[in-house]
Amino acid sequence: MNPDRHVIRFEAEVIRFDVPGGWHGIFLPEETTAEVRFFGRANALGAIAVRAEVGTTEVRTSLFPDKRRDSYLLPLKVSLRRSEAVKEGDRITITLLIDV
Repeated sequence: MNPDRHVIRFEAEVIRFDVPGGWHGIFLPEETTAEVRFFGRANALGAIAVRAEVGTTEVRTSLFPDKRRDSYLLPLKVSLRRSEAVKEGDRITITLLIDV
């Protein structure tokens, strides 16, 4: 394990957004949101760069703040969804790796 990374593991339900392109993602649970706020470094827009692991697939992505839910949105890239057979409604385990 890399000591320069903080690891957060949690479960969440995959949702599909009703927008062109059919984006999928998850909202972080409350306790995970608090941990991300403590360890993450947000850019000027509030996004936090992370590595996300689902199953055996790891992708570089970002968490995006959602003020309405007081949470973060983790978009799930198509490559990740395809390689792990993830679809809307699935409850998946996600591991976030945050550089500290």
